[in-house]
Amino acid sequence: MNISKQINTALLVGLIGFATVSQGAEKGGTFNFVAPYDGSILSLDPHKTSKQQDLLVTYNIFRSLYQWSPSENKPVLELAAKVDVSNEGRTYTYTLKEGVYFHNNRQLVADDIIYSYQRMLSMKPVSPNVGHLQVIEGAKAFEKGEVEHVSGLKKISELQFSITLTKASNPAYYLYRPGTAIVPREAVEKAGDKFGLAPVGSGPFKFVNWVKGSEVKLTRFDKYYEAGKPYLDNVVFKIMQEGVSRDIAFRAKELDSILIEASQYAQYKTDERYAKSLVEVAEMFTRLVSLNPNYAPLANKKVRQAISYAIDEDLINRKFLKGKAYNPVGWLPSASEGFDKNAKGFGYDLAKAKALMKEAGYEQGFPLKILGTANKSYGVSVAEVLGQFLSKINIKLTTQQLEGGILYDKLLANDYQGIIWSFGSGADPVKALKRWHSKTENTSGNYVSYNNAEYDQLVDKAEVTSDAAERVKYLQAADQIFKEDAAVWIFNYNKAVLAVQPWVHGIQPVAIEAMYQDFADVWVDKSSPRANR
Repeated sequence: MNISKQINTALLVGLIGFATVSQGAEKGGTFNFVAPYDGSILSLDPHKTSKQQDLLVTYNIFRSLYQWSPSENKPVLELAAKVDVSNEGRTYTYTLKEGVYFHNNRQLVADDIIYSYQRMLSMKPVSPNVGHLQVIEGAKAFEKGEVEHVSGLKKISELQFSITLTKASNPAYYLYRPGTAIVPREAVEKAGDKFGLAPVGSGPFKFVNWVKGSEVKLTRFDKYYEAGKPYLDNVVFKIMQEGVSRDIAFRAKELDSILIEASQYAQYKTDERYAKSLVEVAEMFTRLVSLNPNYAPLANKKVRQAISYAIDEDLINRKFLKGKAYNPVGWLPSASEGFDKNAKGFGYDLAKAKALMKEAGYEQGFPLKILGTANKSYGVSVAEVLGQFLSKINIKLTTQQLEGGILYDKLLANDYQGIIWSFGSGADPVKALKRWHSKTENTSGNYVSYNNAEYDQLVDKAEVTSDAAERVKYLQAADQIFKEDAAVWIFNYNKAVLAVQPWVHGIQPVAIEAMYQDFADVWVDKSSPRANR
């Protein structure tokens, strides 16, 4: 007999969002946003692209089974009204919301979920997002063409279906991804390879047109399932890769919000017109220096801890990086579900660093070479600043700048002493900590061959427990063990910043990617130059 366990938080968020309208929200107007990561867009078919540049646009055309909640910093139900979980935690039975329509005015049903996932698994060439579906039982066999149907996907009724997983886990962290969005079969088959040029989804905005290299325009979908939303008439994504061009257009009031680069942050922070409306978020990327334990001094835990105590990361983040970073307390960033707000980092303690070096037998120091890219936030320029701190414990630092591909090859080959970089540390905190599990190969992310049995046990417990509070407790304990072992030197969590015009309301701090804004919730007041008058 299965025990039905309602995902209450997700259901509550879903129901509240389904029925409410923001107090004081005004209807109408056009919002000019940016697609800043490239000079072009590859495709608007969410199953055919993994580029952030493309997906930040498709995010508002389509909807996935789950949606990231900026307020809870985790995925919550989006297209389903509820989900029941079997006792062993492998089978999830969903009941879809009624009244969810595609832009061709057909209701979204269970068949659409199954079709969309099977489409991703059977596409040629393979979907770049197919990895998110490998948690579903039978997905690999279907992808290989060994079976005609994914065994873990079952239709129960028009609005009910189940997903059975290969092992007990939370599919929310896989099926919230924009690249797993639900598509209508008839529209895909009618358009063929051109579906990515004129997409049809179930999101708050319909596709209007795409001027290659210039912009993509969307317009309000009046049958969108959240009552009273969206508020805006149109959203236009301006393709603008150059930060200077974005800045000029924003200050000329041609854009309603932009992504701020590190070199622009201090200026916006002190500009009284925009300082109070900046939207800042600790994106789920942790900046670090990997310390290779194959280099004899770095195999010593006391030496690694001494390095952490000897460097004042707060000073570096405030002065050198101009405050566009958050001080770390462990691997998991402050936006993570598993973040421990009561935890503390090493802090700057030169006396303790010197004492640890003496205890380790390295009082006279040793040479240390750190490799990195030209990135201004986590490259060799940051590594060079470390030299003045490490010299105080007699570590003689040198640096070398390399292209990212070469750096990655050296990381995999263990051909380095230290490498400064930025690694993803979310959205699933279990997956983020599994990177450092002893069973995780170097090629899969455990680049420093970290091995701690107690850490492994805690991460394993977090992965299988169905108790949310227990999960967080295990995650936090594991994160502190990793921090204390100082297998890497962690110096900050990335701070993403959006500048927002004063007439804009509803832009959210989205930790998975600041540019993944849900424009169903955004509105502009009458002071906008693009408001309806």
